[in-house]
Amino acid sequence: MSAKVKVKNGNFQITIPVKEAYENRSVRNLLDTLRGQDILSRSKATEEQISTLADDVTGAWWEENRERFLDGTDN
Repeated sequence: MSAKVKVKNGNFQITIPVKEAYENRSVRNLLDTLRGQDILSRSKATEEQISTLADDVTGAWWEENRERFLDGTDN
């Protein structure tokens, strides 16, 4: 990978060619994590709102995927 890391004005500057970044799963995961943390840091949601949203998403996912997991079981 032809990524470059520099320290400038007390900051790390990382340069990664886009094509290489998207072809490398570890780099994609890092970028997704950094984007998520950036979004989260700007969120004005309360812990209770986040918990409610997480419960809603989990419930909706289970309803959509229940049959796939229970198919062939004795339930």
